[in-house]
Amino acid sequence: MPKAVRRWWPNRALLAKMMPFAAALLIGVLGFLMGRAGRGPAKANLSRTALEPPRLASDSDYDKRVVAYIYDNIPITREELGEFLIERFGPERLEMLVTRRIVELACRSRGIQITDAQIEAQLDMELKTLSPNGVMTRKDFANQILRPRNRTLYEYKEDVLRPKLMLAALVGPTVKVTDEDVRKAFEARYGPRVECRMIVLPDNNHKFQIWEKIKDSEPEFDRAARTLNHPQLAALNGRVPPIHKHFGDPRIEEAAFKLKVGEVSGLIPLPDKTVAVLKCDRHLPPDPTKRLEDERLALMTEIENQKLAQRVQEEMANLRKRANPKLLLRREQPTDEVEHTASPGPRGQATAAPSPPPRIDMPAVPKSSGS
Repeated sequence: MPKAVRRWWPNRALLAKMMPFAAALLIGVLGFLMGRAGRGPAKANLSRTALEPPRLASDSDYDKRVVAYIYDNIPITREELGEFLIERFGPERLEMLVTRRIVELACRSRGIQITDAQIEAQLDMELKTLSPNGVMTRKDFANQILRPRNRTLYEYKEDVLRPKLMLAALVGPTVKVTDEDVRKAFEARYGPRVECRMIVLPDNNHKFQIWEKIKDSEPEFDRAARTLNHPQLAALNGRVPPIHKHFGDPRIEEAAFKLKVGEVSGLIPLPDKTVAVLKCDRHLPPDPTKRLEDERLALMTEIENQKLAQRVQEEMANLRKRANPKLLLRREQPTDEVEHTASPGPRGQATAAPSPPPRIDMPAVPKSSGS
């Protein structure tokens, strides 16, 4: 060993004393490095687990779990029952399952959970809405409303109420009700209104000839309202609910409030490629018994529910677009149905009619009404 190094090298006695401390330090460093190396994969595995669907049964014993016996010793397995139900109800239930799973994954990523107590409370609230006097029971609801639609109360809770509450919790923080919203809702509900009759016509050249006849003649307007009108309006002689402020279609609102009693509007284009003609029968003043502050709380609740319903539908559309579901299960048409629905093909050959697309049952949400 060179002399320069030997001067600083510890003797044997000192080395013996240092060995335990060196070994402890080495073990500590190795443990720290191993912990750092294992932390990354653990995080990745946790995030992957968060997106995995919940398993209802072990894959390994799915084909062995028995749900029934016949002749005391012949088993019917869970797998057999599953395939039996899939063949009969699979396609029409698949869309609902896909939609629910999309919602579950979105909520799970944000830590949102819906409890059974919340579902029961929501059901109680809906039963009160259906029957304000409180006579609608769960049994009545299941028998009178769900059974004719081939649904059970369990299905309604799990496939309708739970996804609806999950979506509401998901988008609820984004829903805000402003003072301007409340003011407009108050004016729409209790402000001035105009009673009108309406005629809706196809957007073609005949509309000008009809308008020339009805604009200055009450008998002609009445006749057209009953005979040339949209069927639903014709049944009511053209009468529509009073037109209020902040109406759904601003063109209808503007035209109605400009009319004097007995006047007929011009041709008002509508979004569905038709035109409307209004005739003013009466102007109604604001309701003097209503004050904005007295109605504020009720209006805020109503507006919040309407906005929430709209945001739920928008969010559901966005989630489906990102999830990009591809449904591979289709109902197979029985042979006898194919024969009955077959149509003549080229040179007399029979061609089976294409099967219709599966029905989409989205989670039910309250519909927002136009203000």
